[in-house]
Amino acid sequence: MPFDTTTLIWLFPIAFILHDFEEIIFFEPWLKKNATTIMGRLHNRVPAFFEKQLQAIVTKSTPQFALPISLIFTLTSLASFLAAQYAQYSIFLAAVSLFFLHGFMHLGQAIFMRRYIPAVITSLLIVIPYGFLVLGRFLSDGLVDYPALLIYALIGLLAMIPFILVMHRLGEGIYHRLLNFLVR
Repeated sequence: MPFDTTTLIWLFPIAFILHDFEEIIFFEPWLKKNATTIMGRLHNRVPAFFEKQLQAIVTKSTPQFALPISLIFTLTSLASFLAAQYAQYSIFLAAVSLFFLHGFMHLGQAIFMRRYIPAVITSLLIVIPYGFLVLGRFLSDGLVDYPALLIYALIGLLAMIPFILVMHRLGEGIYHRLLNFLVR
């Protein structure tokens, strides 16, 4: 039974959180074993700014990592709500495009590292198929055309790394404030 467009829209936060459960669960133990290898492989291959940001991410604990993900989950839910309830598709299409490309990023990371990367399994089984399904539906329903979809994909591609870094930075600040406020 095929899904209607509204159902596909509401599956976005579910697909997102299933994907990120894999990442959250395996992130910290995987990094404890692989952080040195990651940083060694990237040293002098990425700009110093990105290397510094990556160093900050690879030293995070699971709760520190989960908070930015919860912020992004909130945004995916908001994008789905606006699309499903008010037919405001722009934010949704940009977010889904970013998510879809993010799945390919994990696949590329696994190929680059030549090993399992947390979130690569759900990227292959959920993120990439969901992206093809929902974007294909938007095209077939005439809710977006190919040129507009390419623009959303370009926005997603250009926004991916800055968005992830900003969410991690914001999440870090919120995490420390909450920790200081709640844990006394």
